[in-house]
Amino acid sequence: MGSPAFPDLLDPAHFVGEVDGQPVALFHLHNARGMAVAVCNLGAKVLQIVVPDRAGVLGDVVLGYDSLATLQTGSPSMGAFIGRYAGRIGQARYTLDGEAHLLEANAGAHCLHGGPRGSRHRVFSTRQTRPEALTLRLRFEPSLDGHPGIVDLTLTYRLTEDNELVVEHEAVAVCKASPASPASFTPHIFFNLDGPGERTIDGHQLVVNASTYLVADADNVATGATASLDGHWLDLRAPRRLGGAGPQEQPLVIDHAYLVSDACSNEASFGASLSSAASGRTLEVWTTEPVMQVYTADPLGTGTACDVGKHGVVHLPRAGLCLEPQQYPNAMNCPAFPINRVAVDRPYRARTVYRFGVLTP
Repeated sequence: MGSPAFPDLLDPAHFVGEVDGQPVALFHLHNARGMAVAVCNLGAKVLQIVVPDRAGVLGDVVLGYDSLATLQTGSPSMGAFIGRYAGRIGQARYTLDGEAHLLEANAGAHCLHGGPRGSRHRVFSTRQTRPEALTLRLRFEPSLDGHPGIVDLTLTYRLTEDNELVVEHEAVAVCKASPASPASFTPHIFFNLDGPGERTIDGHQLVVNASTYLVADADNVATGATASLDGHWLDLRAPRRLGGAGPQEQPLVIDHAYLVSDACSNEASFGASLSSAASGRTLEVWTTEPVMQVYTADPLGTGTACDVGKHGVVHLPRAGLCLEPQQYPNAMNCPAFPINRVAVDRPYRARTVYRFGVLTP
């Protein structure tokens, strides 16, 4: 199969290298309709998704980097597959089955997205036997991230002929004698349906299929409480423009966890939809996970150094939107939340589908 008619596919030669003695590479996925995805095995990062706009013109719809060097100096979460536990764990510690587990703090006093040795910083082994699919594997051990138990993760990125990116994972415990491990994984892709240029996500419209959200404290750590979205500014059950609907309305600044309505462990349920009138592109998110973190990336590019993405584009606040299906954040410290635990006889499987389309007249 030849490459799709898109002139700016990321060059694998720019990603050849080693991290922690492991080989790093870039992989391309294609379907027969021209959709293309580029994945780096450092962090299993989705750095490029190419889909058509309303005129059928192929374009890139995610933020990312065009070399290993810029990837390593950029935002560590950009495009990454997050684990062993997504979100913030309060005070970087928890007690489970009477045993205390101390993690490494990397977000103030808290542990964020698996900590400094989480999956976004590590090199996955890879296997690609078909142009439309890529399988990646990684082992999690207590000596690296502080969580109990040894867990093997198998992650698959797969394209369909309906222009879907299907993200499937299975996490299994390696040793029956080891304690069951809490686990929560999520894709952390930064979407911009108009392309990763100067345009922000403010012109996008967003729907989130949730009537309840998770309450968080001042550090955005889940407290264990939930609240109704009825009458709340975070209610996104009807389409909302992210930049506000009028000149006096402020942009929606979101970094919140939503309980996705009707989500179950077996069948993917509708979680969210995103659309842009400028490009005519649409995105639907379907998932088996119970929670979806919605992040408008307002802190992006506010650090001391420039975050330079593909083609020299400097990432600025609100340049992308993340829709992150996952398990309950900080569940080990929240008695009201269910804890997702991986044991030898209890694997953790989940599926998220990112389905691309165009607005109909």
